[in-house]
Amino acid sequence: MHSRRPRTFPPSWTVPFSSYAEVTNMLREVEVACILRGRPSDGTVNFGAVSRCLHELKRPDRAYRSIHVTGTNGKTTVSRMIGALIQAAGLTVGVYTSPHVLHFRERIAINGQPIGEEELVDACNHVKAFLDVRGLQLAPFEFLTAAAFFAFRAAKVDYAVIEVGIGGRQDATNVIAPELSVITNVEYDHTEMLGETLEQIAAEKAGIIKPLTPVLCGPMPDGPRAVIFSRAAALKAPLLVSGEDYDVKEFVRTGYTGRCTLQVGSATLAGVRLTSPAPFMATNASHALMTYDVLRRRGLVPEIDAGEIARLFGEMNLSACCEVLPGTPTIVLDSAHNASAATRLATMLRTTFEGRRCVWLVSMCRDAQWEQMLRSLAGASADRVIVTCYPPERAVAPQMIAERWRASSRVAAEIVESPDAAFCRAREAAGPYGVVVVTGSPQLGGYCRPLAKSFVAEVAGQP
Repeated sequence: MHSRRPRTFPPSWTVPFSSYAEVTNMLREVEVACILRGRPSDGTVNFGAVSRCLHELKRPDRAYRSIHVTGTNGKTTVSRMIGALIQAAGLTVGVYTSPHVLHFRERIAINGQPIGEEELVDACNHVKAFLDVRGLQLAPFEFLTAAAFFAFRAAKVDYAVIEVGIGGRQDATNVIAPELSVITNVEYDHTEMLGETLEQIAAEKAGIIKPLTPVLCGPMPDGPRAVIFSRAAALKAPLLVSGEDYDVKEFVRTGYTGRCTLQVGSATLAGVRLTSPAPFMATNASHALMTYDVLRRRGLVPEIDAGEIARLFGEMNLSACCEVLPGTPTIVLDSAHNASAATRLATMLRTTFEGRRCVWLVSMCRDAQWEQMLRSLAGASADRVIVTCYPPERAVAPQMIAERWRASSRVAAEIVESPDAAFCRAREAAGPYGVVVVTGSPQLGGYCRPLAKSFVAEVAGQP
């Protein structure tokens, strides 16, 4: 008889979860354990264990059709947009994204709503039961991925839109057999795991392409694009290319929103309003609309009226993703967590808020490209930087961020450890006619969002 591998689970794994709090506490314990062992807490450590777990659960990921989404930036927004279009067609849809903004339940959404606490606990207990018997370990992301697939089956969804955690080829989500795959873009991120060149990173993302399965390829340089093209050709996967098969024909900023014309094949959807002034949001919308159109032409989803599609984009909630809340001051909530996203944010701010006093409120995670991000942000027209610490267990020390900032910019930086106090200080520093930009980590944007909404409502005299 083979001896079982020594167990290294925290004690809380030895009995079923009885509450949502126990689930989140366990995930944090394992996250810390992964970090201490030098393993990625938000990536895939044991791909084989994920496959075995899903097999034991009788392959919940095969109970519904799925869409697979990867890319350096935009994949969460694209996933949510695809989910909203499928839901508008009258189908039940699950959307699995990461990281979360406020709480873990956001990662597993059904028809646009975070999964309920009881449903999440039930799904996690089914995954945990398998692990306890087999003596296996899963990283937090792997555990939630298996739980999400189970929860979607339990909810009897028609479709699941699945966002890759990191990369694609060896990601825990890459066990699915999707109807279509989307690669939004390829830029530098997670280079320690995915490779030092764009071509190496593209090869990892191209790992989600499946034989004979359509794949969308977003805007990217020639090198990584060639890698995507080669992989698709080798697997005889039909390729739909942004700028050729579908495109954004124009984008016009109107106040803090944008309007664009989307072309998908021979069809044109003009005057589409988006709830963000960022041009890249139009590109995200084009990926989502192309995905829906492929499914529609294959007879896999019902047809939606063009007016309904336009209304859907115009009302879409893009929380903490280049979200602008008008007020005194205006507040911008953004989830930029790598250098390329920071550069896009800086460009949007220069063109949208030129001439206005701009105060950055930042916190950055240790596993992000935080130093490269700072250099990108230093090129923007900030008037002051407020550095805080959130989430505390993953954030770079504010003193270190402030030190690096001062080395690359003449703009003053001050440290306010408490995120609540930091938000108040940023508002004060911006003044009534200025702009506060919250960025550096999705969790900081999520934490400040209710603070910002409460402030805007208070100023407007709303209850």
